[in-house]
Order: sequence, then C-alpha cells, then structure tokens
Amino acid sequence: MPFFRVLLALLLAVAPVAVVSAQVRVVARVNDDAITDYELKQRITFAIRSAGMQETPDLQQRLAPQILRQMVDERLQIQNSKGLGVRPSEAEVSQRVAEIERSAGMQRGQFRQYLQSIGVPYEIAAQQIEAGLAWAKIVRRRVRPQVEVTDAEIDDALSRIKANVGKTEARVGEIFIPIDKVDQSDEAKRSADRVLEQLRRGASFSALAQQFSQGATAQSGGDLGWVLPGSLDSALDAAIERMPLRQASEPIRTPAGYHILYVADRRPFATARPDDVRLNLVQLTLALPVNASPDEVARATTEAQKAMSGVRQCADLHAQARQLKGATSGDLNGIRVGDLAANRQMYEELPKLSPGGTAGPFRVAEGLQVVALCTKEGAGGVPPRDVISQQILLQKLEAASRRYMRDMRRVATVDIKQP
Repeated sequence: MPFFRVLLALLLAVAPVAVVSAQVRVVARVNDDAITDYELKQRITFAIRSAGMQETPDLQQRLAPQILRQMVDERLQIQNSKGLGVRPSEAEVSQRVAEIERSAGMQRGQFRQYLQSIGVPYEIAAQQIEAGLAWAKIVRRRVRPQVEVTDAEIDDALSRIKANVGKTEARVGEIFIPIDKVDQSDEAKRSADRVLEQLRRGASFSALAQQFSQGATAQSGGDLGWVLPGSLDSALDAAIERMPLRQASEPIRTPAGYHILYVADRRPFATARPDDVRLNLVQLTLALPVNASPDEVARATTEAQKAMSGVRQCADLHAQARQLKGATSGDLNGIRVGDLAANRQMYEELPKLSPGGTAGPFRVAEGLQVVALCTKEGAGGVPPRDVISQQILLQKLEAASRRYMRDMRRVATVDIKQP
C-alpha cells in the first residue's frame, strides 16, 4: 500500500470524524477502492505542472472531471492486474522510474527531487506509473493472445505501401480522447478543447500527450511515427494532408473519439532509411583471447584475409570455416543496420556490401570476425515483412485494448461524485 494511503488510514483512525470529513472527501468509488479529493487535487497539480501549463483555479476546476475519469480507469487497471496475478511490484515501479530518469537525462533520484520541486508527492506519480505497467501486463496476458496478423494482411499492407512510393509521409503526434458511450461525446469534446487551449498557450505537445492522451502512444509523447496517406481514419488522413508543420489541429472526430494531431515533419515516402535496412549475414569467427599479443592478432588477421579471398557467395564462408583450424561460422538473419552501431566499423562497412561481398576482419570480444552479406531487405525504403507485421499488430492491439477497457468499465461498480 502506498505511503500516502497508510498515512491517511492513520489519520482516519485517530482524528475526530467531523474534522476528517472537513479535510478529506471521497470523490469516486471504484468497486471497493476510494479516490479522495486530496489525491485528485495532487494529480491535477502533477498534470498541470509537468505539462508546463499555466496553473489557475479555473484550469484546475475544468480539468478535474477529465483527470478523475483517468484515475478511475487507472484504479480499474490496477484492480484487474491484481485479479489476474500480474500486479506490478514496487521494484518494477522503481525500475520504470529509473527508465524515466535515463530517458530524461536525469541522475538517479532526480525524479523524486523534480516532484518535490513542483509540490507533488511521489506516491501520486508512482500510482500513475503503476497503472501504466499494470495495463501493459493486462494487454500481454489477455489481449495479445486474441490478436493475430495474417500473411494476407501483410500482403495487402505491402501492396498499399508499394502503391504509395513517391508520395509524402508525415511524422505525426496524437492526443486521443476516447468516446466509449454516445452520451460522453460532449464531455470528450470539452476535454479535447481544453487540451488544445493549453497547446495554444505554449504547453508541450508530448507532455500533454503523456498526461491526457488515452491512446497507445501516450507514454511515448503521442508519437505515431511516420504515417502514409491511407494509414489512418479518412478524417485524420484529410487533416494531416492540409496541416502546416508544427501546429496542432482542431479536435477531429472519429468513431473512436477525438484526436488532436501534430505534424512534426514531412518527407517523400520510400527514400532510403539506412538504419532500418535488414541484413542477412554469415559470420566466420577466429577465436582469440582478449589479451592476445600483436603477433597472434597479426597471424589471425592473415588467415582471415585468406578466407575472405575464397568467398564468391555467402555460403562459401561456411566452407572456409570448415577448412580453417579453430574457426566457427554461423548465420545472422534480419540484422537491423541501426543495431550494428556499437561496432562502428561494421556499421559503416556492412551496409555498403553487395550480396556475396565480405568485410573485415573485425576485432570482437570472441576474436576476429569476417562477415559475408547474403541479402538486404528494405534497402529501397519499403519496410520488410516483419516490420509491416509489427505495425499491423500494434494497430490491432490498440483497437482490441480499447474494447477490453470498455468491458472493464461496464462490469465495474463506479460511483463518481461531483469533483
């Protein structure tokens, strides 16, 4: 149980009832879990100050219904994860905090200091983080097994992508406010309008997305990545096409809810993206100790270069390894060029090879390596099938996750007071 709840329980145990009721009020009950006005006020403060919004009593009051609904959903997520036996541990929450610190360029412990500087208890932020972790576990346990991507879907997507070669794609951010029931439409629109107002006042799009978006991209600041025409709902596609760069759109209505979009950049589609190219390789390794002498390295280098001279096609490197004492070989398929960056020499040389070409020898922890290129995938800018499959999977998971969340709300007992 978080510290602030323990403290609150102690206060309730020792304080006169009349005094407590004047200080702490329940604003919502989610099954057997209460949300107090103290928690809501602190969460509103956290949302406003972390997003860089201008804090006023009027803004606090107008944000209260929206943030309270988010807190209700988070309690449902935590409760559901507990029922499934996958509730995040304190260690997992701490690990996530450390990840936030690293991505923000903070030192260990600075996240707590930041919260203290904006007047927000750590427990308020930790509960939001716990809910995000809980939801990710629920999706993996209950939603992901129900979602499949077929070869036909990949083929269809690949055909559409090839048809779009030469068109313009956009780097798009999104803040999504869902509509789960018809009678929620007006309130969802008001929530979207409030977010847009803060954007126009200079608040950070990514910070607002992290606090207020209820889409799958919220934790990444609303980043949808590079989007092609025809990839999204027709209303969103039309808006993206006419939007100027680095300006937020008006709230756009789709069957799922309201979307605020932001176009960060545009580029011609299917231009080469070197780091996303996938390489199928064969590697030959000559074992060398880490403390090998210069003479040992020189001899191994000579042997490796002889092996390279006998390679005309990718499979020849396996044959060379069988003839060379102390050498081993293996296949490396689907290696992303960007993942080679840790070895600068490989990163620079391997993508330049033609199929059947060799590069090296490279000094690695195991010894010396010679690498032969078999094939490249995605070199023309069209992503390989596994990347397309992952994109389709994420889209289907997003839709299935929204349905699961609606089901959770429908079976829950939720009593929301006037915040």
